[in-house]
Amino acid sequence: MSWILFGLVVAYLLLDAGKLRARAGQLRVLRLAAGDSEDFVSYPADLPGDVRESAIEFVRAEDLGLVDVIPANLSTTAAVDLLRTVEPAKYRGGRWVRGISAGDAIVCGRKAIDKLDVKEPSDPTEFVTFARRVKDREGVSVDLAVAPTLKAKPYDLSTRAARLRQLGKRPALWTAGSVLGYLIVAGTVVWSWPWGLIAAGLYLLHPVLAFAGTPLHPKDLVVASILRPVYTPYLWVRTMAGRWRSAEERAQDENMVALIPVYADEISRGTDRFFETRRDTCPACGATQLELCVTSTDLVQRKPGEFTMDRCVPCGHFFQNPRLTPAGLDFYYRDFYDGHGAGAAEAVFAGGPEPYYDRARMVQPFTTPVRWLDVGSGHAHFCRGAKEILPETTFDGLDQGAAIDDAVTLGRISRSYRGGFKEFAGEIAGQYDVVSMHHYLEHTRDPWAELDVAASVLPDGGYLLIELPDPEWRLGRLFGRYWMPWFQPQHQHMMPIGNLKAALADRGLEPIAEERGKAHLCNDFVLSSYLFLANIAPRSPSPWRPAKPKLKGVRSAAVWTLGIPWLVIAGVLDKTVNQTIANRHDRGNAYRVLARKGVR
Repeated sequence: MSWILFGLVVAYLLLDAGKLRARAGQLRVLRLAAGDSEDFVSYPADLPGDVRESAIEFVRAEDLGLVDVIPANLSTTAAVDLLRTVEPAKYRGGRWVRGISAGDAIVCGRKAIDKLDVKEPSDPTEFVTFARRVKDREGVSVDLAVAPTLKAKPYDLSTRAARLRQLGKRPALWTAGSVLGYLIVAGTVVWSWPWGLIAAGLYLLHPVLAFAGTPLHPKDLVVASILRPVYTPYLWVRTMAGRWRSAEERAQDENMVALIPVYADEISRGTDRFFETRRDTCPACGATQLELCVTSTDLVQRKPGEFTMDRCVPCGHFFQNPRLTPAGLDFYYRDFYDGHGAGAAEAVFAGGPEPYYDRARMVQPFTTPVRWLDVGSGHAHFCRGAKEILPETTFDGLDQGAAIDDAVTLGRISRSYRGGFKEFAGEIAGQYDVVSMHHYLEHTRDPWAELDVAASVLPDGGYLLIELPDPEWRLGRLFGRYWMPWFQPQHQHMMPIGNLKAALADRGLEPIAEERGKAHLCNDFVLSSYLFLANIAPRSPSPWRPAKPKLKGVRSAAVWTLGIPWLVIAGVLDKTVNQTIANRHDRGNAYRVLARKGVR
């Protein structure tokens, strides 16, 4: 057994160093060139002239909107964090790869930032925000390049936690992975003595193997390698103890403080007023035979309250009982998709585009839409992906949140409608060949009324595409409240596919295609495990939960150090057990239905 562990550790260290080395080798290098112009801006403003001119020429030659300029001698820690986050070869062409920055310098064209309302970065995290904003813009290419003559700014380890957060990483989880790796190497040395010394030597040489001879040559490379057994624990402590906050985080903290009295007042009056009277009949069929399905708290935001989903025995409809009042919806939705939680929500929807592609492809055999309206579009990520499949189609979006207007600025949609679907029914009637509702109906108080609106606005022969979580998926009951699609308190109705098709038919919308296994996202084990672990780990303060947990960093690192092995196992279970069940039964945690409005 010791030899197996020894072999796995050695193989991992070599492969990981090779991966980092390959990524470092993919970085482009700026060549000395003259290319200054008033059509470009550089940050910081005092960027050395030779670096600025070389970067401008690179942007021109490569037809870019922006280049993030990386000092060749940035610290080993900064280099590793950067290359663990991005694969340079896929960065420019990867429309779904989020913008990133080494935090030292940016050069961009003025046209690329026109109307984006960006400001000069004042700290390392704001360089990431700037690059991400530009990269999110349709039709603008962004890249990374190394400037051999640019000297890196000193790397203040107290800023590392904030830098990781800006990159979309959880410092506690990031640190836990490092702790786990360190302990495994140490265990290998002890268990496989003296051969374990080979693993220890590779651990020491890992930074050298990763960067020696690449465009990046960290100024502390040798020292970081020799002192790695001591420096790594020091890095954990400095990261988890880091109290430095970026300007964006400080503004968010100020906003949080301002919101604390508001939430405290609402919570002090109790949450009972956020719920309607519990009903004894099914909202779908009126039957009185109801059974308890799941009881949950708010596992994501951790706002106070307890929520119940019931199931109608005769028709199988799942619904929140008691249902939230409009005031309750406002309370639980507030600061989730915008405000305090906007960044986290946007990051979730900016993930892989494959589900967006599949939704668009489902329509292709039946029609090539001229105009498509996506209802509940959020940041319009679906529209962004669907345009790759249907480039001749004009996409518009409708949503309650402010992000839908920003989606126009970014070029993801042509027109935005901000408000409720019913509000715009008269204005948009007959204008769209396809209307879509992706994970929208389950959030509404009355999904049947939403279907009425869809039927009224579609022209004869128009199409309605719906995607919903599938409450009949067997793993939903197995994981109970930790099954992500229950998503309390936001999900109010969960329709079995048969019920949805019947409701569509009643409104003159003929179901013509459905996808079940193909709509499945194979992540039930991982997401349920993550929800469970996140529920144990202490959370950062929020306006409705302002007290700071004691020893938050240490406790979080402990939870995630123990949790990472389980998340790995959960990932294997998703790829094997979960995928096998979905393939064998053509079922999954979601389904899609495409319906066509009959011609009168």
